[in-house]
Order: sequence, then C-alpha cells, then structure tokens
Amino acid sequence: MCSSFPCWKKQIEIKIPSTAPTVNGIRVLKIVTSQYPYFIIFYMEKKGVILMSYAIYLRKSRADMDAEAHGEGETLARHRAALLELAQKRTLPIGTIYEEIVSGDTIAARPQMQRLLTEVEAGIWEGVLVMEVERLARGETIDQGIVAQAFKYSGTLIITPAKTYDPSNEFDEEYFEFGLFMSRREYKTINRRLQAGRQASAREGKWLGGPAPYGYDSRKLPQEKGYSLVPNQDADTIRTLFRLYVSDAGMGTIRLANRLNELGYRSATGKPFNVGIVKEILKNPLYAGYITFGRRPVKKQVRDGKVVQHYPRSKEYPLYKGRHEALISEEVWQAAQTKLAARSFHPVRHDKQLQNPFAGILICEKCGHKIQARPGKDGSRVLFCHHYCGMVSARLDETERVLSQTLALWLSDYTVQSQGQQTIENAQKEEALTALAHTKAELDAVNEQLDRAFELVERGIYTPEVFASRQNILLTRQAKLTQAVRDCQKVVRQCEQQAETRIKLIPAIAHVAEVYQTLSDPEEKNNLLKSVLHHITYHKTSSSVQPGGSDLSLTIYPNFPDTNE
Repeated sequence: MCSSFPCWKKQIEIKIPSTAPTVNGIRVLKIVTSQYPYFIIFYMEKKGVILMSYAIYLRKSRADMDAEAHGEGETLARHRAALLELAQKRTLPIGTIYEEIVSGDTIAARPQMQRLLTEVEAGIWEGVLVMEVERLARGETIDQGIVAQAFKYSGTLIITPAKTYDPSNEFDEEYFEFGLFMSRREYKTINRRLQAGRQASAREGKWLGGPAPYGYDSRKLPQEKGYSLVPNQDADTIRTLFRLYVSDAGMGTIRLANRLNELGYRSATGKPFNVGIVKEILKNPLYAGYITFGRRPVKKQVRDGKVVQHYPRSKEYPLYKGRHEALISEEVWQAAQTKLAARSFHPVRHDKQLQNPFAGILICEKCGHKIQARPGKDGSRVLFCHHYCGMVSARLDETERVLSQTLALWLSDYTVQSQGQQTIENAQKEEALTALAHTKAELDAVNEQLDRAFELVERGIYTPEVFASRQNILLTRQAKLTQAVRDCQKVVRQCEQQAETRIKLIPAIAHVAEVYQTLSDPEEKNNLLKSVLHHITYHKTSSSVQPGGSDLSLTIYPNFPDTNE
C-alpha cells in the first residue's frame, strides 16, 4: 500500500513492506531522513487506516537560559532528544517539530506557537509533545485560555514525559487548567524576583545587560556575577559631543548634530547624528558614571485586540553610582542638563487646534520629509526639517511672505503661458476631432465588410478557408482602427481637461493669493492651501542674518487633474 504524510511541509510517499515489524497490531516503519538526521518518524498503518501524526513544541524558559549560562548545555537540543525518545517508546508518528527561538510572554510574540495553534484548531495533529504544559502558555491569563480552548475543542492530546492530557476527559481538563494557573503564579513570582535582582545589581553599580550604550562595551566582572562597562573607541565622540554643547552658549542640539556630522562622526548605527540621538545622549546619566533603574519602564497596552509593549521615558528614576568609568565629569553633566532645561520648548496645544498652516503640505526639497513647526524664543513659530539634512530653519511669518510672492509669480507666469498654450491645444483638439471622424468612418466600413463576409460564407460563395483568411485581415484592421479611435478621443479629453484646469485653477490660485494673508486661523489657512495645492517644497541653506540675506525659496505644485486616463 502506498500512502503519504506531512514531513517538514513536504509530502513523502512510502511503501510499507509486508515484512515490516508489528507492534500491538500496528505495522511500523522507522525512517531517518537524510536532510534532518536527528528527525525520526514512525509511520504506522492499522487496518488500512493511516493514523494521524503528532507535533513537538520546544521553547526555552528563563530558567533554561540561566542553566545554559552555567554550562548545562543547550536546552532545545536536550528537550528535542527527550521528546523524540518518548515518541519512539510510544510509537508516535512525528510530523513536525516547532522550535521557539524568540523569547516572549504573549502568543503574539511567539510565531511558532501561533502556527501550532492554527494547526491544532484545524485538527491536523492527534497530539502535541511538550516537556511541560507550562511551555505552551505561561504569560497572560487570556493566552492560557486561548491555548486551553484550542486543544479542548479540537480534541488534541497534550503529551508530556510525566502525563498525557486528554481534553475530552473533564478531570484531565481541570488538571491541565490548574497546571496553567500554577505556572502563571510561578511566572509572576519569578518575574518579581528577576526585577528585584536587577534593581539589586543596579544598586551595586553593575550594568543590567542588553546592548551596551554608545561609547562603551560590556564586560563580565571577574570572580563575581554581573557585568560592567568599559570605554571603547567611540568614547572620544561622547566627550566631544558634551564639550561642544557645554562650551558654546549658542550651540543647540540641531547645530550640534550638524557639527558632529561635519566632523565625520557617526552614531552607533553608522548613520549621521540627528537631534533625537543627540538629546538621548545628553540626557543619559550613564556617561557621568551612574547606573539607572526604571528609566524606560515597560508599559503594556491593548491595541486592536493585541497586547503591545512600549518604553516611555520616566521623569523620575533612581540613580546609583556605577562601577564603570565616567566619560564626562559631574560638572559637565550638570551644565548640560541646565542648558537643556533652559533651551527646551513646551508648546501650548490650545485644545489640540492646528497651529501650523503648512502642516502636511510643506516638504523638504532635499530629503523629502515634511517640514515641522515649533515655538520660537520670541513667541513666533519656526519651521524646520527634523531630519537635519542641511536645510536651515525659517520663521513662519517669513515663510508666509515668501509664499505670497511665490503664488503671485506663479500666477503671472502661468497666465502668460496659458495664453500661448491655449492656441496650441485648440489646434491639437481640431486635428484630433478631424482624425476621429475619419477613423470612425473607416471603422464603420470594416464592420460592414465583416457582415458581408458572413453572408458570403452562408451563401456558399466563400469557402471556409477563404472566409477564415478574409476574417483575420478584417479583424486585424478593426483592432487597429478601434485603438486609433481611443487615441483620438484621449487627445480630445486631455485638451478639454487642460482648458478646464485653466478656467478653474487660475481664479482659485488668485483667490488663495488674495485671501491667505487676511486669515488668522492656521487651520483655515491650511485648508485653503490644500484646496488648490498638492504640496510645496522648502529650500533654505543660509541664515537671514548673513550678509547675503536668506535664500528661502518655495516651489508650489498645484492640484492638476490627471489627464492620462
């Protein structure tokens, strides 16, 4: 008999010889695949029925990671071997092995578990082998409910070395749910101990782990548990950054980022510095020799039915004297914090009303990002590119004056061009209309010839061969003429749309140029601009205080209709 079963997303066809050994009335064939030599499959047949196969799910816990750190060997390899041995003893056919190599408390963070649950719900597996039920779900209670429900309603067994859980058995179901409940409590206890241990390490001045901050490398502390930090080749960049910021009273974070890039420095990712990176470094007390705890605490929120994590900055957090070398002095650190506080801006939101009339429409000519606005020191608003690509900021009122000039200049140029363009378009339209009439007449003649050809073959004047040849010629001619008609109609449409655009756009732009400066509400100004403009590009590379004056220029892109259809 020839049958197939799933193996690593493949269908393998196997013939079971009549001489295959029998275990409890079940004929067994042991196979070891050449591609995955550790992967053993037991394929079984009983009374002509192919038995469903089983899946193995492997996942590391935090305890496993700690054990590996103490040299107890790779966890997944040991668990895989143990569960394959269990499958061999019980003659369970293994269809696939899922190995969770990412750490996550929720199902949403575990892609292999998501795949397994989808297949369990579909009833693909007879059972799932796992070291303990806690490996399936140990985080949120809702995730434990999802796992329990999937196994219960699909009737899928959960097989561990200690016990097999049958979801159709109410006692097994209660035992399984109790096991998940206890694992949840244990998880919370372990997590509390872990956080307490991290805070204790912080009090001792140790680095809490994770990627080392820019300017440092992490090193294992000799003859004790934990890590510390040692300066690396980027430490001088940090010292230069603080020195430039503190020594120059006029140096802001924008100028500082540009200055560092001019000097050839690059951030931890190898990309140019921007104001966000600069501020994060300036505000990090680690560079003054401190270790923090809870500076970026984990906050969980439910979005679209899923639990997501984010890491907001905490305003208050404890500081501990670190065991690492400080890159800047306490005096430099305090001077930087005082300057940051003095130069910080706190915009007033006014019930979340729009404050920037160019919001969503003003684009940086160099990098293509939207220009943003922020309050200036004198109460005015300043426009700037937050990607710091070399474009200089400009006052909002200065930009609005340039916009009025740009609108007036564009309107004058477009009106003059339109007068000459109208004459050309009128000639193109007349030519296209003439060609359209002629082409339609030819198309009508071809259609009549096709009708006559059908009559001639019906009357027996045309043989089928002659008719087929004649029909092919006429159909080819018909297709070309039909396309020519479409082309002529497209030219006529384009000319009409361009004429309509002039009729509507010129008065609309004139209205914006006339009304814009009379409005006081930024939101009204924004709506007025968006009614006629697709976007505006911003260019400014010199300050207005320079001898040559500001080179601020704007390019407007009106909302022209699409004439390509």
